[in-house]
Amino acid sequence: EGADVDDFVVVEDGEYRMRVGEVRPVEGAGGRAAWMLRLELVGGDLAGRTAVLDWLNFTDRGLRRVRMVLAALGFDVTVSMDVEPEELLGREAMVRIATQESRRESDGRLLRRSRVAYDGWGATCSERQDAGLLV
Repeated sequence: EGADVDDFVVVEDGEYRMRVGEVRPVEGAGGRAAWMLRLELVGGDLAGRTAVLDWLNFTDRGLRRVRMVLAALGFDVTVSMDVEPEELLGREAMVRIATQESRRESDGRLLRRSRVAYDGWGATCSERQDAGLLV
């Protein structure tokens, strides 16, 4: 069966410190703005390796998650702000990922890839301290 699987999973399910390695503005559904984030592992044997992609969707429904992600990356989301994609580069957060399996319709091959949980973003300890959340 292993031959019938495309496995893109780099690390097991869990929470990892990750760095934003790339931010690519893309057009989401209905022409809405979205950003693709490429997240790299920080530390360990796989440091610098891309672990997962995540998307920020600038829709009415997606804005709550956008604020959560920006807060985890150290932005002050209590005030109105304009953030440019490059401002996310190099910022770190704790990110919880899980493996998702699906079948490719064209040939039925099993696809395994990591995805970030909806609420899977959290600040690193140093960012929590800077925000006064840790004593």
